[in-house]
Amino acid sequence: MINFFNKLSPAYREPLIFGVIGIANTLLHSVTVISLMEKALTTSIPANIIGFGLANTFSFFANSFFTYKRRPSLFLYWRFLLVSLLSLALTVFFAALAQAMGWHYLVGLALVMLLGPVLTFLLHKAYAFGQTP
Repeated sequence: MINFFNKLSPAYREPLIFGVIGIANTLLHSVTVISLMEKALTTSIPANIIGFGLANTFSFFANSFFTYKRRPSLFLYWRFLLVSLLSLALTVFFAALAQAMGWHYLVGLALVMLLGPVLTFLLHKAYAFGQTP
């Protein structure tokens, strides 16, 4: 399967691999939260913080190696984390926009699901994994 991705031009390969990693990332976060909650090891907020930490770390290394083909470093991780936190802010913004406009909450969720990954990919490409000094 990796050979298939490598045959694609970067314009197609990078977003496709980013999307696959994003799906795996979402599953990792979800499984972590559900496991911690079902085993009664913690409550929802700590479970989600732990899930975010694991998923964000996985996503950083997977995207470093496979999407952007960059060697991981602490400097890159801090930039990656900053973009991830900005993505969280965008998620809250889209949800708040839908609520303020009186739209159904699913409209806000659709904005998050459609625009969030695109904006996050572009921010990671330009800033987190972009040219560094």
